[in-house]
Amino acid sequence: MLQRIRDLPDQGLYGVIGALAVAALYVIGFVIKNSKNVSVDFVLFSAGVPLITLMVVMLLFGALLGVALTLVLARRRAPSAGAQGTAGPSTPPPADSPVTPPPPPPTSG
Repeated sequence: MLQRIRDLPDQGLYGVIGALAVAALYVIGFVIKNSKNVSVDFVLFSAGVPLITLMVVMLLFGALLGVALTLVLARRRAPSAGAQGTAGPSTPPPADSPVTPPPPPPTSG
């Protein structure tokens, strides 16, 4: 990726640097605007934490919960090796064994 940035003409390089500077200023402003303390009430106690800290912790908690749920659902849908049995593929019965025909369907009448 750095090679691509190096290969840009000077105007493109200045554009990338400008975009990164604007993004950095936005993030800094976001942190400053959300740095006031808020009170979080738990059942047994309450805590005062900066709002930005609370937002980052909740973002990470949600991401971890999403990954965990995805893994649980993927395991539930994937067939397990133990469920297929250890006898291997099923083979048809030998030709000399008697095969009973299925019962006839019920007749209405």
